[in-house]
Amino acid sequence: MSEIRKLNNDELKEFVDIVTNAYPGMMQPTKEMKEATLKRFIERQNQDESLDFYGLFRNDRLLGGMRLHYYQMNLFKKFIPVGGVGLVAVDLLHKKEKAAKELISYFLSFFVEKGTNMVLLYPFRPDFYKKMGFGYGPKMHQYRINPQNFPLGPSKTRLRFLSLIDKEKVRDCYSRYAINTHGMFYKTDAELEGMFKNPDNRIIGFEEDNEIKGYMQFSFEKRSPTNFINNDLVIKEMIFETPEALLEISTFLHTQADQVNRIVWNTQEENVHFLIEDPRNGSDNLLPSVYHESSLSGVGLMYRIINVHGIFEDLKNHNFNQVTAKVKLKIKDTFLPQNNVELILHAHNGWVKVASNGDYDVEISLDISDFSSMLMGVVTFKELYILGRAEVSNSKYIRTMNCLFFSIEKPRCISVF
Repeated sequence: MSEIRKLNNDELKEFVDIVTNAYPGMMQPTKEMKEATLKRFIERQNQDESLDFYGLFRNDRLLGGMRLHYYQMNLFKKFIPVGGVGLVAVDLLHKKEKAAKELISYFLSFFVEKGTNMVLLYPFRPDFYKKMGFGYGPKMHQYRINPQNFPLGPSKTRLRFLSLIDKEKVRDCYSRYAINTHGMFYKTDAELEGMFKNPDNRIIGFEEDNEIKGYMQFSFEKRSPTNFINNDLVIKEMIFETPEALLEISTFLHTQADQVNRIVWNTQEENVHFLIEDPRNGSDNLLPSVYHESSLSGVGLMYRIINVHGIFEDLKNHNFNQVTAKVKLKIKDTFLPQNNVELILHAHNGWVKVASNGDYDVEISLDISDFSSMLMGVVTFKELYILGRAEVSNSKYIRTMNCLFFSIEKPRCISVF
């Protein structure tokens, strides 16, 4: 019989050993690193209200654990509580014993009981979590840009390096951006502190009227172990509120060409090629017939609605594109049976009310994973229908359903957990 509970300080030491073996690519098994990791875990659990560490025990033995996160996410201009999970790790001696599945099941139930309606995670295997009802989020694109291809503006006089004394100004800038951007989380205190305490980080900011209106956090990465002047500049986070802020940051990047080979920019922005002069990433690869490789793309962050009734309550003040229709919504959720529901959506001029029964014009059916992605605006109903991932009782309503759930703005999220 398994028990899952919050870990105490002594148990966190055992968890560090499990994490070290589970993530050998990021954790060195040295005494010094283990001690530093344990200190960090204890400090974060005791001082950071946005997370807790939980462990799975069988016969009083710790077999694995995870880190639970408590976030606030912008869902179409309304901030709602969402749950996150990270650092899922299982003892190497107990792999393939369903420990990870039990941990994720507990994670889902934990946030259901808290009244949270959506959770998120970064998957170690997307297919594993897709089967558990998690839907794909927006892709991340990695651009490798020649510095000279960033626009050169007339000035960068409003840029300066930022330090810890600028922390609240950076928070304000980030928060204003998050308030206006679907999918963004509020930044936690620990995340903000970490930006400034990491010695590898540099942060420049665009200041106007005594406010930071844009900033870029970056570091340098060696391209060669034998050539110390051959480096890339890696953008870790870039926020800008105005075109003026972007142009001055762009000018800064343009002027680094003498000591930087490539600017590495990981972003969910699909249209970076409209900003830069030459979008090619230096690989010289061609896709048929003549499409120049401009970026690499990856699937990462995944969304999961754990209470369909509740998410529509969160969206009661959201207008669904002025659509008027009565829709029977059938959600298939094999992992959370209580979320395997049929609802009647009464949409009138875009305002949706939910009923458990009644008349309807059309019936649509989706898996909870695809519904989660669609509701967030990552994918459209029409795309899911064409791909065979959604069903509709009357094809004449495909366009109406597409409009009902369409979002002009795809979600953005740069929080790492």
